[in-house]
Amino acid sequence: MYEIYTTMNGDTLSKIADKFGTTEDELININGFMDNYNPAPQSQIIVPSNQKETYKYYTVKNGDNIYDIAKKHNIDHNLLLKINGLDKEDYIYPNQTIILPKSNINYYLTQSNDTINKILEKQDTNIEQLLEYNTNIYLEPDQIIIIKEK
Repeated sequence: MYEIYTTMNGDTLSKIADKFGTTEDELININGFMDNYNPAPQSQIIVPSNQKETYKYYTVKNGDNIYDIAKKHNIDHNLLLKINGLDKEDYIYPNQTIILPKSNINYYLTQSNDTINKILEKQDTNIEQLLEYNTNIYLEPDQIIIIKEK
């Protein structure tokens, strides 16, 4: 759900955030920048992939944990960890921004021995719908495949 962006002359976090449909705070959080970070040209930073809006933002509150957030939003906790680039051992903090799948989007984590046909059958979809949100499908275990609900 993320990609690497190489900054250009005149880029600011604000401009980059607008370009990728996110906020400066999220760019600061996902890259570990200081609040007043100003990117130099040709710097590489992590940005949310803006293929299509397949997620929404959630701000972590005091007492939240991944398991409770996943249960509250009816999401598998392993999927929530994966789409946010987190491991089971990672902590989340109040005011941290994480992403949640939108309600009309399904996410599928590929498994060993998956094929395109198996995924199409499991997800009751067709190749056109699969390719609408997924430009690269490697079929490596734990790749996130995005499928819009019918």
